[in-house]
Amino acid sequence: MQKIIGIILLVAAVFLVMIIGKTTPANTLSSKPSETTVRQTNTNLSPGQTSVSGGSAGGGQGGTTSGGTTIYTSPSSQATPINQRAYISSASLSGYPQRYSRVLIYSRLKEGETVDITGWKLKSNKGTITIPQAIEVYDPNGFTPNSDIILKPGNYVELYSLTSPLNRNLRLNKCISYLGEIYNFQPIYLPANCPTFSSSEIRYLSGQCQSYIWSLGYCKTPDSSFYNTLPGSDAGNACREFLQNIGYGGCFRSHRGDADFLSNSWIVWLGQQDINLDSQHDFLRLYDTKGNLISEYNY
Repeated sequence: MQKIIGIILLVAAVFLVMIIGKTTPANTLSSKPSETTVRQTNTNLSPGQTSVSGGSAGGGQGGTTSGGTTIYTSPSSQATPINQRAYISSASLSGYPQRYSRVLIYSRLKEGETVDITGWKLKSNKGTITIPQAIEVYDPNGFTPNSDIILKPGNYVELYSLTSPLNRNLRLNKCISYLGEIYNFQPIYLPANCPTFSSSEIRYLSGQCQSYIWSLGYCKTPDSSFYNTLPGSDAGNACREFLQNIGYGGCFRSHRGDADFLSNSWIVWLGQQDINLDSQHDFLRLYDTKGNLISEYNY
């Protein structure tokens, strides 16, 4: 009898083992980490970012460094992180015709993005400046109020440790170089890219008047002495009236509505502020209004 009971228990045990084997998942993995698992770095990335090791400070456009890891924003990301929206492109110290510093800051933005840099601080090893306001569209009346410098894609700011001849900081435009005939912008050279006149605009004027207009260089206002050579006739008066409109005011009124009227460049005269760059080597840091480090540059 005991032998029969033993056989029954043995059969029951085998049957139980078969049932358990069928219900256990065949692909169950051990919770123990694999020896080939790569340890994750302690670098915090924003959505849409990837990290590339071995970068250096300021290493190429699109990169900033954090603990030896260069962080880039991928093209598929929806927004540019605030600490990557601008960067220091260059810095230099000049001694001719007077000693001054120049720092160039570029935007790094996607289409439709903007960044307000007024109030940001730029620090060198020996000085600190705060980026001031400027005039985006300089009206000929000279009463345009200052506003924050809001950069768009492709915009850049030139900072000079000089005093503005206009007592204003400016965004350049296609007519701005006419002001160089009135104010001394040296040692800054304004781009001579003022619009030219078409033949249809001046064809009603006398031959003498047309020849004189064609002889004018880019962004040059007429010489007042030429007015004296014009006769008091209808032709002379028509020429005189046209010449009086050649300059910043006339150019502004004619081209303010042009899609390309405004330049990508802003010029900021720091005046009494001086970044005080070292003539040999220096280390620049750009901070936003909240104290976040935006860019570093050393030379």
